[in-house]
Amino acid sequence: MSIRERYQAYADAFEESYVDDDWSRIEQYFTEDAVYEGDPEAIGRAAVLAKLKSGVDAFDRKMDTRTPDFQTPSVEGNTLEMLWTVTYQKAGAPDLKISGRETAVFEGECISRLRDDFDPEAEKAMGEWMAEHGAKLQG
Repeated sequence: MSIRERYQAYADAFEESYVDDDWSRIEQYFTEDAVYEGDPEAIGRAAVLAKLKSGVDAFDRKMDTRTPDFQTPSVEGNTLEMLWTVTYQKAGAPDLKISGRETAVFEGECISRLRDDFDPEAEKAMGEWMAEHGAKLQG
């Protein structure tokens, strides 16, 4: 299976996990010592899964709808990069559209490093949206 095919299988499994909150299905896509870069960094498969779930729980699940749009990833060697855009809707607030790049480094068929970088404009839009409408996400 190519890196692109394996990543697509992971992305599909992630979306299923988003729906039913069963994050165990994506364990198979990460090495035991996988790292999710960011602040704070998650080190180890269990920590990566926990970080993915906590991110979804802290933001995505508080929205009324979440509509992802993924571009065809590019692959160079063992590294895949995919541009993404997600549109969020919350009653009483304008839609929030954020975008960025996900980078996945593979060891064999498993992701050993994962990183998401927001586009600078997306970071600004999210900050402004949260300042004005973030209170709607409480509760």
